[in-house]
Amino acid sequence: METKTDLDRIVRERAYQIWEQEGRQEGRSDEYWHRAHEQRLRERAYRIWEQKGSPEGQADRHYSWTCGFEEV
Repeated sequence: METKTDLDRIVRERAYQIWEQEGRQEGRSDEYWHRAHEQRLRERAYRIWEQKGSPEGQADRHYSWTCGFEEV
């Protein structure tokens, strides 16, 4: 199970990687953070969907659930 601290660390590291890949452009840290966070949420939702047996037509539901969980 991934904790909030784990999620923050993973997103921070990924945002840094995106920043480096895109030429270390200053003033776009919020954009990089949001992109990294979105990527991680999608990965988590996909993993849950797979664990549930990859039910057809349910991928969006798992993504919505993952996003809702993050808002709590």
